[in-house]
Amino acid sequence: MDLEHSRATLPAAGDTPPRVSGRGWRQAAALVVMAFGLCSCGSAPFVDARREAGQKTEVGVSTPDRVAICYSSRGAAPRDVLALAKAECAKTNRTAVFDGQDEFRCVLLAPTRAFFKCVGG
Repeated sequence: MDLEHSRATLPAAGDTPPRVSGRGWRQAAALVVMAFGLCSCGSAPFVDARREAGQKTEVGVSTPDRVAICYSSRGAAPRDVLALAKAECAKTNRTAVFDGQDEFRCVLLAPTRAFFKCVGG
């Protein structure tokens, strides 16, 4: 490595560093605010019974015996999630019983997935 060349590229003592334009900082701040805004609000809870476009078979994990509800803890109250699970189990004349949950398995705005077994008959 050429030491003389390295010294030539360093700023001299007393030189002021280059300024970053105010526009760049404003754009970065706007992106951060938008990202937090998207994460802070959630969508309404929904049954994880997704399908691929044009296909009739479902790829979501929800079944008639075990309902999976995707939700955001910021956008849905537990009673809303339970009400949706009860409504799904009621389609087969059964009752919803909580059976666990996992995180980050649904969409960004509804990252939590709760499972409910449909029991009774």
